[in-house]
Parts: sequence; C-alpha cells; structure tokens
Amino acid sequence: MIHTFAKRLGVFSFVGALLLACGELGGAGGGGGAGSVLGNLACPELQGGAMNATFEADAKANATIRVFVTASGDLQAVAAKAEAEVGAACERMGKDLGVPAEQMAPRENQGRVAAACSAVSARMDAILRTGVSASVKADVTPPRCEVHADAEASCKGVCNVNVDPGYIKAHCEPGHLYGKCEGTCSGKCAGTCNGECQGQCAGQGQASGGGAAASGQCAGQCNGTCKGTCSADCHGACTVDIKEPKCDVAVKGPSADARCEGSCKAHAELTAQCTPAKVNVHATVNTGEMGKLIATLQANLPALITAEIAYGRRIAGDVQVLVQTGSELPSAFGQLTGHAAACIAAAANATVSAQASLHVSIQASASLSAKAGASGGV
Repeated sequence: MIHTFAKRLGVFSFVGALLLACGELGGAGGGGGAGSVLGNLACPELQGGAMNATFEADAKANATIRVFVTASGDLQAVAAKAEAEVGAACERMGKDLGVPAEQMAPRENQGRVAAACSAVSARMDAILRTGVSASVKADVTPPRCEVHADAEASCKGVCNVNVDPGYIKAHCEPGHLYGKCEGTCSGKCAGTCNGECQGQCAGQGQASGGGAAASGQCAGQCNGTCKGTCSADCHGACTVDIKEPKCDVAVKGPSADARCEGSCKAHAELTAQCTPAKVNVHATVNTGEMGKLIATLQANLPALITAEIAYGRRIAGDVQVLVQTGSELPSAFGQLTGHAAACIAAAANATVSAQASLHVSIQASASLSAKAGASGGV
C-alpha cells in the first residue's frame, strides 16, 4: 500500500512539477504558454471530450473527474480569452495614444497584459495632468450574461450516477434482495421451480406432502417455497451470487459528490454567453490629447469592463471552487489510475494558472476603468 501511495504521489508530483516549471516560462499572468501545452498533452480531455471519457471504474469518482476536467478546460479557455481581449484593447489604446511599441513590450517576468496596460495607464496619467480640471467620465451599461438553461442540469445528471449491481447488493435491506439464481434457490421462485416445492405445484409433479408424488418434486410454478433451480427471479437464499440483483424496497442511490456539483455550476457559468458592455465617455475639457483619449476609451473601454465584470467578479466564486476541488481530488477517491492522476494534476494546475491570469487581466481592466471614471454597475 505504501508503494502504491508513493507511486500515485509520484505521478502528481512529477506532472505538477513539470507543469509548474513550464508555466513559469510563460511569464506572469500568462494564461497559456508551455505549461498549458504540456497540460493538454498530459490530459487531452482538457481541450474537450472529458464528459465521455473513462478515468476510473468507480462511477462516482469517474463522474466527478469528468466534470472537474471539463470545467477546468472551460476556465482555461475563459482566462485565455480575457487575456487576449484585455491585452489587445490595451495595445490598441497605446497605439492610439502614441505609446511606443517597445514601452508596451513585456519585460522580465511581465506578461503581455501587464506590460501593455501599465504603459497605457502611465500615458493616461500624463494626458490627464495637462489640465488641473481635466477629467473623464464613462457612463456604463454592464455586460449581461446568460447561462444555458440546461447546462447545469444536464451536467448534474452526470454527477447522479446510476446505481450499479454491486451497490444494490451492498445497500439492500436484509431479506429483500432478489434476482437470477444460477444455483439452488431456497425461497419464492417467480418462474419454473425444478425441485422440492413446499406449497402447491402447478405443473408436473406435486408439492411435498401432497401425496400424489412420493418424491415431492415439482417442475412448474411453485406457490410456496421452492428448493431447487429457478428459471426466473429467486426471492430468498441462493447458493451462488445472485445475478441481475434487485431490491423489493427502495434503495437510495449514492449521493452526488459535492465537488462534482460545484464543478457543474462552474461549468455552466463559464460557458455562459455574455453581451459586451456599452459606454458613453465624456470629459470636462476637450483640448490637447483629450480628444484622442476619449475616442480610444469609447472604442476599447467596453472590452475592459466586460472582462472586469463577466470574467471577474461574476465567476470569482466558481473559480475558487475549482481551485479548491483541484487540491482535494488527489486524495478523494483512494487509488487512481495513472491517467486519472495525470488529468487531475493537469486540470488542477490549469485552474491555478487560469486564476492567476484572470487576476492580472481583471486588475488591469479595473485600474483603467477607474481612471476613465466608469460608473453604472462597475
């Protein structure tokens, strides 16, 4: 067991270390880079298809891993989208405001978003300092996001795994389990009983004690207790394991894993469709370069505000749920297959990297929105 645990821990440590090292190559705030590529190689399901994948034989574990990997892939895509949109908006603003390209280029561990948006922020400060009374204000209509009506419900259907035969055997109340008996049945037989019938036999032979058949053998329907082979379900004891087990009282299925349901909610929110924000930018003065500033804010501020709200505060709680789930899953279901372990490690790393990337994009967007005097839901 120690060897098995160490081996499983080694899978997580090795994959995680590689992902972390390669993630650092992408620079601070990078939502993609080498770490993302390696993660997708270790777990191709991060790019799609996880809901139909088989990670574990245990249905509950498999469902939870399926949904977590799916939601982690969704988060990875959202972070990359936010980084691309915010980075592009800042670069356009920098070009409009005459910021040299080299000033917007990343330095050392700086990522694209931080570099471009910091340069634009400094340029905005310089323009706004040209007049004591110079200021801008942006009236904002925030983005509206619509979650697909069946996204979370259909996902939770994956979490509510079917009750398998082994579960029925383990959880059926004593005396209520029945099914196919390929050995000797001692109980009520729903089909043809070939053996002794303690009761009335409708068929060849008679029930024991009936007098007409000395042997008391029955080869038909036994209205009583059959002790012999049974052609259908046997309600009673069986000398071998019952096949196709059923329970004549309700068996409550295994409860869905809370991590699975939390990942489902995140999946639904992360795949929501959002309309872009709308803005109306105006200034107290319109001299010097204020005209350029107003024009570029009018064109690019919607992307920044959309990122701040739709990719930021709206999903912040769901992002944290995924990060927490990624830290818990390695030890949640005991021994895991190599592929399950690798996918959990890759997905967990993806959630942490995406959270860091989103933080940079949202902070940059919020800083520029504040300088633009954004109001109306921001």
